[in-house]
Amino acid sequence: MLEQITTPNLAETDAWMNRHDAPPPGLDIQNVFDWQNKPYHPISQHYLKRFGTKVFKVSVSTAQTCPNREGLNGSKVCSFCDEWGSAAYHLEREKTLSEQIRINREAIRKRYHAHRFLVYFQAYTNTLGKAQRLREWFETALMEKDVVGIVLGTRPDCLPHRVIEFFKEYSEKHYLSVELGIQSLANEQLLFLSRGHDAKTSLNAIEKLKRIPELNVCAHLIFGIPGETDEQLISTARMLSEKKIDGVKLHNLHVLRGTPLEQTYLNGDFEPLSLEEYARRVALFLEHLDPKIAVHRLAAVASRWNELLVPDWNREKMRPMQFIEDYMRSNEMHQGRLSENLQEEIPGIPHAPQTGVHI
Repeated sequence: MLEQITTPNLAETDAWMNRHDAPPPGLDIQNVFDWQNKPYHPISQHYLKRFGTKVFKVSVSTAQTCPNREGLNGSKVCSFCDEWGSAAYHLEREKTLSEQIRINREAIRKRYHAHRFLVYFQAYTNTLGKAQRLREWFETALMEKDVVGIVLGTRPDCLPHRVIEFFKEYSEKHYLSVELGIQSLANEQLLFLSRGHDAKTSLNAIEKLKRIPELNVCAHLIFGIPGETDEQLISTARMLSEKKIDGVKLHNLHVLRGTPLEQTYLNGDFEPLSLEEYARRVALFLEHLDPKIAVHRLAAVASRWNELLVPDWNREKMRPMQFIEDYMRSNEMHQGRLSENLQEEIPGIPHAPQTGVHI
């Protein structure tokens, strides 16, 4: 029998965020999960355990291209990707690496009273090219004040032996996290995204990276691709749990102007998820995900509002995150509740047997 699922009221959630004094009726904000009152394992807890203090990412743009843009995969560009390659601060990419770090670090320091930072090589494919270039980037970044480690974004089909060996060497001395854009573990959905690689390539890449003892590995996933099913989401959560991935970063598929996906949307061949449906899918995925896996992000945020076509809720960061948390609390859901790969109980988090798919 399917369980009855409660959907939070959007207006109620907005009101709570504006008040910051009391939860909406029926929502429990007590620290039940020992995860900063959240129904999932937030990345901030991983950083706190690793560094003993709060740590913030400083995004920089150094890479200039990717395999698709170079014509190496028979695909010109991923359907969702804009001309900036997902760069958070695209207007600063002409500055030197040191200048980018200092500008963005001080902005974050001022806004959040931050004292420790990870330099995040975010845009395009940072492992496309010579490993020596990575070494130079990393050494420059680690010379900067209060930088305690490196985060690097790349693709599963851009991990040659020389890069793997470099990761082994560097992770023995410094904190290093690799964020891998696998996006989906369903080949038909990867084709829709024009990724230029298959699911097997992603799983092989995860296995190669996880052989490096000190390396932290995070998988990027996109939800809302046409043809996506609940069974696929559950299967993906189980596979990543089995691979002992360290973190996941979740995104909803949204439409930016000037991307191939824009034309697909205008042709009526794609419709983005509502916030309500996206929250349901995220909750379903997290319930089947090992609770030891840290969650870096719950939903995408459009960095450049003028480029965003749909959905409109991607203009905000806090509202979607709060809505998803409300949804999970309202329905007594939490990360790992239905996980098959739970190796050990986390104190204070009951593990429930699998009872079926929540819809």
